[in-house]
Amino acid sequence: MRRVPLAALLRVIIIAGGANFVNPYVSEDRVDLNQVWVEIPSTLVALGGDVHIRVHGTSGGGLKVRIAREDDDGRALLATMPLALDAENRMTLPCGYFSRGGTYYLELISDKDPYLPDFDNTTEVKRNIDNKVKRDVSDGSLMETGDSVVKSWKFDVMWPTANLDVTPEQIQTYPERQVMALLEFPRVVCTPIESSADFWLELLYCGHSSGGAVLCDGKNTSSHAHVLYSEQMHGFPGRRTMTLRCELFGQAGDYALTLRPAAAAGPQDLATAFIKADWSEQFVLNVHGGSVFPCGDGVRVLFQYPECVLEGADRVRVFGRDADRLRYVAERRVRRGQHTASFDCRLFSERYPEYCFVYVSQAVTGAVADVRMDCLPTMPLSGNKKNIS
Repeated sequence: MRRVPLAALLRVIIIAGGANFVNPYVSEDRVDLNQVWVEIPSTLVALGGDVHIRVHGTSGGGLKVRIAREDDDGRALLATMPLALDAENRMTLPCGYFSRGGTYYLELISDKDPYLPDFDNTTEVKRNIDNKVKRDVSDGSLMETGDSVVKSWKFDVMWPTANLDVTPEQIQTYPERQVMALLEFPRVVCTPIESSADFWLELLYCGHSSGGAVLCDGKNTSSHAHVLYSEQMHGFPGRRTMTLRCELFGQAGDYALTLRPAAAAGPQDLATAFIKADWSEQFVLNVHGGSVFPCGDGVRVLFQYPECVLEGADRVRVFGRDADRLRYVAERRVRRGQHTASFDCRLFSERYPEYCFVYVSQAVTGAVADVRMDCLPTMPLSGNKKNIS
């Protein structure tokens, strides 16, 4: 029997079949990705649990799965794995791959039919191959890349929402009771496979606002706002409790604890908690004596302050009162543990009818405020002169 060359036999098949190219090496079990479609849950939250996707049109044999995410630098590949389906034709994608919100891609990959190079020059076959390079279908995008056929689906994953609370919400400056912050991502149930700095937790001082702390919400922040404390938050802690240091609250006014994204592509719904501070009642100042003169060994000032004031930052200042104006005379720095200060008699004269002693508190921002004042007449009042004489 005469042996017919394989190439000649295939050429006859191509001509007889017209545009229908038949490859004798292709298994009848090969998956046609045109017939494959998937059901992806419409609401997905980053780190909110494993993602279960139902696959139709295949039993999964020979296919691979690829997960990718749209990042600032383009599409980033997260994982490639064999397609494994359960009894209900579902595949399970591990929760940790979905570590942040954004646009993701699910791709199913099949080996491409091995066209023989002897026939790539056939006009009809070449046209069919060109038509298959990339085409959009109603469910997914189909394309050929190298020796593979890829069908891709795009879907969105939401950022996990955060709950941020502080207690107490009403405090005095340099509070005796610790200010506690509770950060919680209630829908986060797993650990991300990749670690990144996703958020900044910041404590802002926003000054005084007549409408409450509305200008200190992390979005429309007042120009007077100061960042007192900041910390990078890696991933999304399920629940975390933090202590905000006492010395951060050195000014009366409005404070805001905010959670903001570390990157522009982060979530826009920020979590914010507010704190309002009044001046501490622990600030006390008294001047010994009923008048500056007779002076004796100097003018002695007694004072108290909260335990956690800044070391060496506060001062007691002396002003001479001239009509309605205070004119600076001198000051003494307050050391922690010190509760008295003495001012030499040579600082005083009858030029001013009255002297005022002011306790000045300094905050971590460098801002200073007069929190307590006590004034003495320069000379004894007429009633006191009689008692002295």
